[in-house]
This record gives sequence, C-alpha cells and structure tokens, in this order.
Amino acid sequence: MAVSADRKHGISPQIKSAMRVFEILEQFDRTRAPLRLTEIAQALNLPTSSTAALLKCMNAQGYLNFDSKERRYFPTARVSRLASWIQAQDFEQGVVFNALRNLQRLTNELVLLAAPNGIYLEYVETLRSTEGIQLYVAPGTKRILVQTGTGWLFLSRRPRDEARAVYDSTVRAEEIDATKFSKWSYWDRLKDHRRRTISFVRARDLVLPVAHWGGGMVSILCPAPPGHRALALCVGGPAERLEAKLPEISRYLKDETANIARSIKSLPAN
Repeated sequence: MAVSADRKHGISPQIKSAMRVFEILEQFDRTRAPLRLTEIAQALNLPTSSTAALLKCMNAQGYLNFDSKERRYFPTARVSRLASWIQAQDFEQGVVFNALRNLQRLTNELVLLAAPNGIYLEYVETLRSTEGIQLYVAPGTKRILVQTGTGWLFLSRRPRDEARAVYDSTVRAEEIDATKFSKWSYWDRLKDHRRRTISFVRARDLVLPVAHWGGGMVSILCPAPPGHRALALCVGGPAERLEAKLPEISRYLKDETANIARSIKSLPAN
C-alpha cells in the first residue's frame, strides 16, 4: 500500500491544517489585498474543498472577514493584534485605542470598539466602566446586527440589496423570527438610523430580550483608512444614566471620531 509523503514524514492531518493556515496568512501578506477562495487555492496549490473549510473556520474565529457581495476574504485586525505587543502601530491598536481610552476617561462608562462580521456585530475591544453600577461586555462577544443600534447604523449605510441580504440570512440562520420582526419593521428601523449620526438604543427596545435589559448603547461610525474594515465607537451602561449624559457622550463621540479622521489624513501612504 502506498504511503503519502506527509504520512511518511510524520505530518499528521492536524499539523497539515495548521501549516496551511500560516500559508494562507502569508499569501495575504504577499498580495495585501482581499482574495477569493479560488485565488488562494490556486496560489498555494491547495485543494479547494479543504481551503474552503479552513477559510470558513478562520472567519468564524474572527481572523478573516468575508465580503459576501465580492466573495472575498481579508484578515481582520485580530491577526495584527497577535503581534501587537511587538509593534503596536496598527491603526486600531494605535489611534483608535487611544480614542477608546479617552472616551472611558471622559464618560466613566463601558467603552467598546465594534465591527460587522457577516450577520453579526463583534465587540473587538472593550474597556470597563469605572462606575459603581456598571455593565460589561467581553472582547469577542458577538450580537446579530439587527439586535443592536450599532448594527443598524452599519446596515443603514449599505446598499438596499446588501441590507436585505443580511435580514434574509439572519432569518435563515434562525437568529430572528420573521413573524415577530417583519422585514417592514426592519426597513423602518434602518430608515430611522439612516438619518442619525449618533445611535442611542435601549435594551428594552431591541427585538429579542438580552441579559442587561436595563442597559443601553450610544454609538457612532468611526472613520477608517481606505480598505480598512468598518468600525464603530460605542459607550454602554444603564440606559437611564446614559440618557442623562447623552448630550455630553454624543459630543465626546463626535470629537473622538473627528480626531481619528485627522489622524488618518496624516498616515503615510502604503
């Protein structure tokens, strides 16, 4: 019976998969551009089926973003954070993280950095509140986009067909029930958020119950360099407390996004 070269040299399937993950990341480093499944498989001479499985796994773990319209993958900032302790020059770990710290100092509330990922919103960075009564969301926590005011901000800026696809995919994934949250209700909320720069949503106004039913979130879309993933700055806490401080929080969010926009203009061109 023939023995494969991998088995002959003691390379197990698990080790082979790990090696391919690094090969995929190195391919992105070489191209520095979003890539399709077929482009990755051909460039690395890998089977399409196993490459697809690896890409889906890396996407599910938050290491790759997937653009469903363009059918392309691209590494997330989570990849750069793996080595950020060596050189913290990444946009999110530099300029944006400074903004998060400023917001925490100014508001004393929970501060979060959010990014869309498929039908979900992921809180990629979180800084705890310094208030006695506080809410907390761990980094890496995901919520469906249609279950967050921040998600509605993101979706309200997308073309109508993309926004419709997110709703349909969320229903197919059984994350929401179309009989309890109709597409018409969805469009009404997106239309409302399309007029907003700042989103303030109370947990009790969400489609589904959440653990922090008395909580709320104030958010704003964050400027980013060309080609960077979409981001939002968020301030969370007890809804009544946030509402009392809403004018100040809104001003702080606008000031920090303006600072980020100015910093982007000074970034060196790639």
